Amino acid sequence: MDALVTVRSWTLWWLVLFGLWVVMEGTNEAMELAAGAGAAALGATLLELVRRRGLLRFAPGGAAIASAARLPAQILREFWILAVSLALDLARVRRVRSAWVAVPFEAGGDDPVSAGNRALRPLIDNVTPLTIVADVDCDRDVALKHDLVPSRASKTVP
Repeated sequence: MDALVTVRSWTLWWLVLFGLWVVMEGTNEAMELAAGAGAAALGATLLELVRRRGLLRFAPGGAAIASAARLPAQILREFWILAVSLALDLARVRRVRSAWVAVPFEAGGDDPVSAGNRALRPLIDNVTPLTIVADVDCDRDVALKHDLVPSRASKTVP
């Protein structure tokens, strides 16, 4: 049974990593696909070793996964805000200054769902153009974010 779990886990990791390689590479040349398959195999093997040691325990909650569905609209909205702010700044109409801000972030405990939420929620926020989550303080339940347009950025981490 343990061998079946290992093979299944390795295969899923390989598929995800190889899929990411293909998407990021953007080509279907045989040499690139072979390199991607090898890199995915190496990555899947390392991830499986980490998983077997118990260091890869996370399973994000449904709400964190569902928040990814808002990404396309949020990316467009924030891109527009960034473009307008840049245009106003270049025209010297309104100066925009970026800022570091601490925002509330429910870090949770040591369980796999909390660990998954701490991994996925900042990742989702980092995809958008206005903010970057730099750190999460689990003791104080806050996240440190860098906002390019602080007046228009979200005051939470999705």
